[in-house]
Amino acid sequence: MSGKPEKTVAIVVNQDEYSVAKDKISYDEVVALYLKDGGTNSTEYLIKYSRGHSDNISGTLSPGQEVMVKDGMRFRVSGTGES
Repeated sequence: MSGKPEKTVAIVVNQDEYSVAKDKISYDEVVALYLKDGGTNSTEYLIKYSRGHSDNISGTLSPGQEVMVKDGMRFRVSGTGES
């Protein structure tokens, strides 16, 4: 099977850096990275991002959404609900 090689970009979730091999990342994937590194469980999360692509440099990521990632992009995750 010949396809283009996976692109890897470095992103930061809270203060932790991760390499992701994809063009987009979903709300659920960002939450999973946050929890993997000791984030607090919650029923809902607020995800803000910055340093994104020119068409969406910064904003919030809601459940069910995904966003294009780029090298050096930053995500800030905080719990908003009771666990």
